[in-house]
Amino acid sequence: MTTSALNIAMNSAPGTLLGRWLASPVENPDFPLTHAEALLEMERMRASLVVPKRPILVLAGYHAWRLMVASTARTMRGLVGGPADHYHSMAYPLSSSIEGIARSVVREVGRIWPHDEPHRTAEIDVIGVSMGGLVARVAAQLPLVDGQKRLRIVRLFTLATPHQGALLAERTPAFLRDSAARDMHPESRFLERLNASLPTAKYELTCYTRLNDKWVGAKNTAPPSREPIWVSGLRFMSHTTVTADARLLVDMARRLRGEEPLARRASAPPTH
Repeated sequence: MTTSALNIAMNSAPGTLLGRWLASPVENPDFPLTHAEALLEMERMRASLVVPKRPILVLAGYHAWRLMVASTARTMRGLVGGPADHYHSMAYPLSSSIEGIARSVVREVGRIWPHDEPHRTAEIDVIGVSMGGLVARVAAQLPLVDGQKRLRIVRLFTLATPHQGALLAERTPAFLRDSAARDMHPESRFLERLNASLPTAKYELTCYTRLNDKWVGAKNTAPPSREPIWVSGLRFMSHTTVTADARLLVDMARRLRGEEPLARRASAPPTH
């Protein structure tokens, strides 16, 4: 079954047996938005587009190809508005160093959105999918060496990002983990240092997640002492289809449009 087919099933009418079984619904009282309501909100936004304040960059996850994040960038443009050159997506399927990827992201942003400031890129908003959220956080605090800039993030939105590690990295034997997988282990020094530096971060961080995330775990998708905005997820492939969840896309798009978000507050997920 394709991601599109899964999403259709997930948005099926409550009476559909397959839709009920796949969706495994658990209502979040702090974000009581149904799939049907999210789709209606999408229609409203598509009919009244705006121009975002800043360019929007979408960063891919661990060894993921660009297809998914390119689709996410197109979807967000369709919900928010603005010219095509306000949106860009990046993937790095053959790279295994989070810091190395972060440096390449800074260089790419400098190329497509040039800026004269010596130590920072142009201001942007970032959507980080899974590991992409960690890449963005690292890029925003890179050591300034050899003329390297830092990513000037104003708002960072993360989707199922392993801010406190990934279940999959924990379960994978050590000899099979590459550098990025080792960094995403819940007990890694990388995450300890990254989260210790968060109080000095200059960007606004909003974390989104879905339940039934067997790869990262919903409870790992916000830094220590913070909580994510969560919704129910599929019984399987919940992590890999997070960018197809209309509820999360709608709330994020409203924030990018400068509108009131629909999620009332972040809260602790009841389960992974």
